[in-house]
Amino acid sequence: MCSFGIAITALSTVFGAVGQYTQYKSQVSAQEASAKYNAQIAAQEAATQQQLAQNEIAKGAADRERLLRSGARHMGEMRSQLGASGFTMDSGSSLSLLGESAEEIQYDANVVSQNAAMAAWQHQVGATRAVNDQNWANFQKQQAKGSRTAQWLGLGGTILGGLGTGLKQYNDLKKTK
Repeated sequence: MCSFGIAITALSTVFGAVGQYTQYKSQVSAQEASAKYNAQIAAQEAATQQQLAQNEIAKGAADRERLLRSGARHMGEMRSQLGASGFTMDSGSSLSLLGESAEEIQYDANVVSQNAAMAAWQHQVGATRAVNDQNWANFQKQQAKGSRTAQWLGLGGTILGGLGTGLKQYNDLKKTK
């Protein structure tokens, strides 16, 4: 009867070890797949954010150029009107008016550039955040691979525990005979 108990212990140990191995294997595979997917998504997000930052800079440069050209046309019209009205443009209020207008145009152009830089910076922050997410996902993937060692140690523990129980039952059986 005790030899039947030893056989049951051995079968229980084998089934437990196989179940434990299967559970660990599927768990690690799922963790690795999830981490790999998250890393890919984060990499795509980083690339998208970088592209958006470059787009903001290019849009800002185009808007600034358009504003400066419009301002130059406006300054030309002012000079033309002042000249047609008989004002001299090298002194007095005419010179002051032209100078102030040029300063306002330059200020507006600087504001456009600054706004574009701020919008680009926000996208660059998003890209950095996405790269950090990608690094974290890669770390999780490595952690999942590292848990394979724990899997084998747990499996070994299950087998050794079952072996110990079986040997104890065998020794008990020998003592009773």
